[in-house]
Amino acid sequence: MSLDACAIHVNPKQMELRLHGTADFPCEGYDTPIYAGKDGGVDWHWHEETELIYVTEGQVELFLPDAHWKLLQGEGAWIHANVLHSILSANDSQIRSIVFHTNLISGGPDTVFQKKYIAPLTVYSSFKGLRLTTETAWQADMLQEIVAALADLEKKYDGYEWSVREHLSHLWYALYCNTHHIKENKSPKSMDAERLRNMLQLIENAYSTPLDLAQIAAAANIGERECLRCFQRTIGISPLQYLLRYRVSQAAVLLRETTLPIAEIGMQCGFDSPSHFAQTFRKYFSITPSAYRKGRI
Repeated sequence: MSLDACAIHVNPKQMELRLHGTADFPCEGYDTPIYAGKDGGVDWHWHEETELIYVTEGQVELFLPDAHWKLLQGEGAWIHANVLHSILSANDSQIRSIVFHTNLISGGPDTVFQKKYIAPLTVYSSFKGLRLTTETAWQADMLQEIVAALADLEKKYDGYEWSVREHLSHLWYALYCNTHHIKENKSPKSMDAERLRNMLQLIENAYSTPLDLAQIAAAANIGERECLRCFQRTIGISPLQYLLRYRVSQAAVLLRETTLPIAEIGMQCGFDSPSHFAQTFRKYFSITPSAYRKGRI
């Protein structure tokens, strides 16, 4: 038995719509390719569950609102619940991930596990995630626990649920022991996540219409310069670069899943001419829209 790839589908607020696991076992493992110059990695999204990432091939770049990490093969990351994140790669890579709700290890809101160990790590908005490397002993142990939990989720032998919960409990306790001293960060960066979410929501709702920097900034009630700085601090590209990337990603979906004329797809995705669409698509996918469609048939 193998793990499925994690396909991302979000609502207008970038919340992922996929159910991870089941109501009685809210945990699932995934084995996901991260393509370069094709599908463009994993777009910005968030979910109510915690996520653990482990890089099995190549290297990837993980973006959070206040952080940007390069993860090498054998490294990973911890992403807290309700935190926006995306993944890119310069070369084709592969990641494995575990997405789970903390209810699985807490046993409920009134338990000592929730009150003493889980809640202290979720109340600080400044602590959104953690890069895990083999250079730090306790993080190396966490990475081994991730690999073991993924193996259990893949095999799904009788009783695997007990083993997965045990691994995740060990992971959380290690995280608590080494990070629970972190205090709330009152810097302006703590505002970036909400601003970014509002601006991305505008882009992803209105990408098919003409949008400029002023409109994007207005979605977060900030000026154009602060809008540029916010995008640069959080995801490392400009608002208009993100807009173009989102438009071509939506165009790729239509090319794969519909028979609409290519020119019409370009118009529906906000491009003012077929030539502009073709030029931009080729920049991001290293292939023309027509060749992309033929390659997907």
